[in-house]
Amino acid sequence: MRQPRRSILGIFALTSLFWLSACTVFPQGESQRIYQLPAPNLPPSTMEPLAQSLRIDTPQAGSVLSSPRMVVNPRGNELQTYKGARWSDPVPALLREHLARAFGQSKILKAVSSDESSFRADIHLSSNLRRFQVIYEGSQPSAVIELHARLIDPVSREIIAGETFVVEQRLKSAEVPGVVEGFKLASDELASQLIDWTRSQVVDIVAR
Repeated sequence: MRQPRRSILGIFALTSLFWLSACTVFPQGESQRIYQLPAPNLPPSTMEPLAQSLRIDTPQAGSVLSSPRMVVNPRGNELQTYKGARWSDPVPALLREHLARAFGQSKILKAVSSDESSFRADIHLSSNLRRFQVIYEGSQPSAVIELHARLIDPVSREIIAGETFVVEQRLKSAEVPGVVEGFKLASDELASQLIDWTRSQVVDIVAR
């Protein structure tokens, strides 16, 4: 009776060693640092808030920009991503939240929400994100954001106004923390331009 038991224990030991050794065959997953886009810090408007409410929709984007990867355009039409680093959310959601917070801080409108909620709003801000990447001009890197924005009447689905915004922010450092800071400044500038444009368009709508 002891002989079979030793055989079973031996087989079990060999099997365990096999699985332990097999685990080292599979490569370790690449560790990644996850970065948030720093929150905006815009001063509130000194003008009286408008009576309209605004909903900010998640920007539409191509497959590369729809991921949390940090994209860089080193030359020509070539696109690469920063190794070992990514954003905390897909880029369109990241930018939507930044814009929603910036509009909220500006206090130019009665209320601001996003398409994450089911709140009704008088006007929708829809957009297409065309660029959110680092580009190189010679050896100098810059964070570039290009967004085509549209204000839409949610009832008629009519486009009230449309405009393309391009913001370029020189980076103090090409390292990832410098990239994050560059995109924060570029996103703040984009938000500031969008806020001014939206207010002027809403004022025009009311005056019609």
